[in-house]
Formats: sequence, structure tokens, C-alpha cells
Amino acid sequence: MSSEDGKRIFRRAFIMMDACKRNWMGGCRPIICLDGCHLKGVCPGMLLTAVGKDATDQIVPIAWAIIGKENKVNWRWFLCWLKQELELDDGARLTVMSDMQKGLLDAVNNTLPNAEHRWCARHIYANWSKKWRGDELKKRFWICAWSTFEEEFKANLSRIGEIHKQAAEGLLKYPVHM
Repeated sequence: MSSEDGKRIFRRAFIMMDACKRNWMGGCRPIICLDGCHLKGVCPGMLLTAVGKDATDQIVPIAWAIIGKENKVNWRWFLCWLKQELELDDGARLTVMSDMQKGLLDAVNNTLPNAEHRWCARHIYANWSKKWRGDELKKRFWICAWSTFEEEFKANLSRIGEIHKQAAEGLLKYPVHM
């Protein structure tokens, strides 16, 4: 809480239950998926979440935060708490998955500089498909997303280009990590 013009103003809250922390540290894969969503109603703001995956591919909650607005400062604050509580050091041997949220890319790079940062294919598809629609393009997108090797990705991307050249070019606007 802080004060603005004599009124108390809520800033942010970080929540991590000990059981969630122990579960992630004791048996989950070294991946953290980050996302945020808007809170609407009487108390507007944002909910930031960090989830992991256990050995059976089940999603497990790690931590969450309630913030006033989404920005680089609040994402960095959230990541600093995660880093401290999960003993992540510089992020070596950790993968962070996210979409392209405001301030998140910079916050991950500064807080966990040695973590591998990947973008969520579902979020990429949601943004890409606003312009490029159709069942065949959707099918080809997911085939591309699941490509294991660079050569396989390029071949699958060229198949998208055979259907719609601009759709393939539009997909290349997102950084490709192999």
C-alpha cells in the first residue's frame, strides 16, 4: 500500500504457497510459463501467473501476483520474487515460456539472463490467425510449431507459403528458435 493524495492505493501482492514451491522445486521440469490477464470489476488490475509442468505433463501452479497495471517494473518485481523463492540464480538450465506481454521480454532478459526464453505457440497462433485464417493454414501452423529440426521447419513453412505466401511471411515476423 502507498498513499496518493491522502488515499491509500493498492500497488501489488505476490502469492506463493509453500506446497506449490516445494512441488516445483522437488519434481517439476525446469520450465516456467508466465502469463497475465486483466481483472475487471470493482477492483481492476492484472493477475500475473507462473505455472510449471510436472513429470506427467500436468500443469502445476507456482505463484501469482496481483498488480495495478502491466509494465516492465511489475514484471521485473514478479520475476525477482520468483527468482528469490525458487533459487533460480541467473536462470541457467531454466526455460521460460511466455507471450509477448508488455515489459515481460525485457524483464526476463534482465532478471534471468541465462534462461532460455521461448514464446508460446498458442499465443503466436492467436495473434497470427487474426490475419491468416482457414483450417488448412491452422493445420500447417501447428505442423510448423511441432517441427523438431530446422530443415523440417523450413519445409513445413514453405508448405504454408504454397497455400498463402503472405501468411508464411507473416509467421516469420516472430523470432524462430531452433
